[in-house]
Amino acid sequence: MKWKVCGMRDLANIEAVAACEPDYMGFIWVEKSPRYVGPDFVIPTLSEKTQAVGVFVNESVANILALSKKAGFQVVQLHGEEGQEEIDTLRDAGLVVIKAVSVATEVDMLGLDLNPDYYLFDTKKGSQVGGTGEKFDWSILEAYTLGIPYFLAGGLDEASIKDAKKLPGLYALDFNSKLESSPGMKDLVKVKEITQKI
Repeated sequence: MKWKVCGMRDLANIEAVAACEPDYMGFIWVEKSPRYVGPDFVIPTLSEKTQAVGVFVNESVANILALSKKAGFQVVQLHGEEGQEEIDTLRDAGLVVIKAVSVATEVDMLGLDLNPDYYLFDTKKGSQVGGTGEKFDWSILEAYTLGIPYFLAGGLDEASIKDAKKLPGLYALDFNSKLESSPGMKDLVKVKEITQKI
């Protein structure tokens, strides 16, 4: 089971979490997010085991590609209304693409016809894009048959891991706010608990 810690921002905290060797670490380039890293942020060197992920909402492909080179990420996570054209352009440039889908009911799973490398299913809450700290009804995913592996996000903590592992098609668990002492600051005790349970 792969796992990701998202919403990293503080350099010392990044280094400490990176020592636990998550498979992915997410860095948010969305101005309205309390975990926004800023336009000049450069991702510090991570272990070979950990891939850096740039997180965006309706950002232009040109800006994403420029930031990927400047900041140093190989994976991009799209949380807006991006379509297949944007996904294909990013993949053609050598990036791995995760397409996020906000889920509240089964209706939100209908009509998924994109072809990213991975989906990411997160909790829908009004206009909020990720970072809700709340779970959606995971039973919606029990009938998942699209064949594209996915990340599961939304209110995940160490107690969630056992049940989440039973879901079909699950590729990785995406942890964020439930591991935090404050926005962008991960509690190392909780991160280490995740490491042991994964």
